[in-house]
Amino acid sequence: MKFWFHIHPSRAEAVTLMERAERLIEKHACARVFSPDEADFAIAIGGDGTVIAASRMSGKPIIGINAGTLGYLAKIEPENLEASLEKIIKGEYTLESRMTLSVSAENMGAQIALNDAAILTPGAGVIRFTVHVDGIPLMRYTADGLIAATPTGSTGYSLSAGGPIVDPASQSITLTPVAPHTLVNRAIILSPESHITIECENRSILSVDGSKTDVDAGAKVEICRSQETVKFVSFGRESFIERLRKKLN
Repeated sequence: MKFWFHIHPSRAEAVTLMERAERLIEKHACARVFSPDEADFAIAIGGDGTVIAASRMSGKPIIGINAGTLGYLAKIEPENLEASLEKIIKGEYTLESRMTLSVSAENMGAQIALNDAAILTPGAGVIRFTVHVDGIPLMRYTADGLIAATPTGSTGYSLSAGGPIVDPASQSITLTPVAPHTLVNRAIILSPESHITIECENRSILSVDGSKTDVDAGAKVEICRSQETVKFVSFGRESFIERLRKKLN
């Protein structure tokens, strides 16, 4: 069994956890490899941003080890590292498949978002944009931005903007406005098969899992479900509610 590591570059704890994982892997005659293509699993050590970065670099199942704060995506806590890796080596695990979004704009090829895609103001002041769903006008917004989140991303930026927490095992796209200048500020949960078009009236920023691109005034951003999925290593069906309670308390 072969493992590839991606760790948070500036957290000393991540290095310590990697060294612990390496010792366990060596003990069981497994190997660390330095190319994600050669690995059976990708081990991401850090916070959720590190896990997302690992998923972009590797198409292999992700083992998330939390060296961050909340760590919704990094399921393995430091105190359970060795026991969890031993279960994986013994084959005592399951794989969770998470949906992603395909995001494209006129000056940008399609990108994949595990967490979210957001149209945001490039500085002070608001932006104006109109949202269409399946070709039907939904709403014209004056706001700081709009977030389109997967169920996985519902506990990220969307949550901080007042969006709902969605079970990551479900299939949906959540639209959450950021500081809208309207009386209607509710998030909207759409079918995963919805095709979303955002017509930007102002110069804006398009953020895809935190990776930012400038969007010109008059441009359109297209968001829909991607055929790609990201697989996470899991240990049985830990209740989503139980995990949520642990993280929010």
